[in-house]
Amino acid sequence: MLRSNGVPTWHHRDGGEQAAVSTSWRATTAAARGQEAEENLYLPLGQADVGGRRLIDVLRAARELDRPWLAVTPATRSGATLDTAHVQVLDRREDVAPPGVRWRPVMVTSRQVDGRSYPALVADGYTTDDGSLICRFSPATAAAMTADTTGVWRLGTMPGEYPLLRHDGDTVVLLEERDTGNDTVLDVDDRCYPDRDGFYSIGAYRWSWNTDTTTSMPTRAWLRLHLTALAARTRAAGARRQPQPSDLATGEHPF
Repeated sequence: MLRSNGVPTWHHRDGGEQAAVSTSWRATTAAARGQEAEENLYLPLGQADVGGRRLIDVLRAARELDRPWLAVTPATRSGATLDTAHVQVLDRREDVAPPGVRWRPVMVTSRQVDGRSYPALVADGYTTDDGSLICRFSPATAAAMTADTTGVWRLGTMPGEYPLLRHDGDTVVLLEERDTGNDTVLDVDDRCYPDRDGFYSIGAYRWSWNTDTTTSMPTRAWLRLHLTALAARTRAAGARRQPQPSDLATGEHPF
């Protein structure tokens, strides 16, 4: 959680503390939970770094450039003071799951898609902070989901009740309706770019994805997802077997 310790204190109109809540994966197994770490770090807003940049200026620029994600890379001890060299502002979340995670085919559903079900690859052993699944969808499923969110069923809904999806080239854009009183406008909530497998992490850390135990996955969809997950594991295993630069320099081999 990113909160201000400045004076005067920063609060909502109702008196509650103003804070930006971080989103990350959470292990669902005891062994993996033991590896989780908690750090307290400090990001001075007005203190310039060696290049003369201030974090407050970076955040303001991110707002103007429509980059809602702030990534913090500590690379230091807990309690340290960081500068702008340790932060990035992005237009989408890049690392939706920890390195080396295994993926498994699951039928998933969400209230954001009005309870419709879709085949997905789900991060095995991990969820979001609120217990939602971390999902990846094939291009065909992403296209079907985009079409579904613009269906005639929306005619009986309120503005902002359900999100919308749009394709912008090979990017899937998540949109939220906002009623201004005079009109309904669309705000960009997130962007999803295809990963190495061409899959999209639609709604990761934004939507509440859950397992749909009432719908069976078509055999052909299960097979495609299973082969994609297997290819990713094979690729990761091959990368682990490759000699690292430090090993080559010292003549050591990771075998």
